Amino acid sequence: MDSYRETLSDIDLKNKLLKQLIVTIEEDINQLQVVKEKLDFCLDASEILLTDHLSTSDKIKKDTLVKYYSDLRYMNLSFFPQYGVYNQLLSSNGLENIEDEILRDKLVYTYENLMKRTAAADPILDEIRWKSFMSLSQQIVVISSREEPIDPDSNLPLFSHKVDQYFISENYYKSKEVLSFYNQVMVYINQYKSGLANILIAFEDIVALAQVEVGSND
Repeated sequence: MDSYRETLSDIDLKNKLLKQLIVTIEEDINQLQVVKEKLDFCLDASEILLTDHLSTSDKIKKDTLVKYYSDLRYMNLSFFPQYGVYNQLLSSNGLENIEDEILRDKLVYTYENLMKRTAAADPILDEIRWKSFMSLSQQIVVISSREEPIDPDSNLPLFSHKVDQYFISENYYKSKEVLSFYNQVMVYINQYKSGLANILIAFEDIVALAQVEVGSND
């Protein structure tokens, strides 16, 4: 009898944690979508700057150029998932009590492999990006406003910031470093977005499987 009660208690705890995990993952999905939107915003800017740099016809105006360069600040944006509930599943043996083997495997792969692999690339890419920014300081410097602009229609922050000051050298369009930088930005962002897309798919699968698992035990 005691063993039966203990089993029911373990199942109840597992279901409780899975319900919390569903909520947490849905929060993480919302955060991931915001990160993706800002990376897309940055990617669009880098593509415009690269195309302009390669163009042999008329170049974009300086104030337009520095606006897009300012938009590249989002290139260092990272996704920070929450591990708390998953760690509770591990420490409470809740993971072992999950009946669906596919759900168990998906959880372990996502939290122990997929997300950690994506996160491991962040500091390396950050260093490369900031070194690139520093190396371009002889060609272009853009100082953006610290004030976050607000969309009057939605009252939400705008991605694009006002540029207070800037410097563009006469050799800007001759610089291979500038050209290489814009190309690298596009490569890095696309790589990171690919990792985020895989995480999003895994999250959606986990939520669907967890809802079935919890529902079958209610």
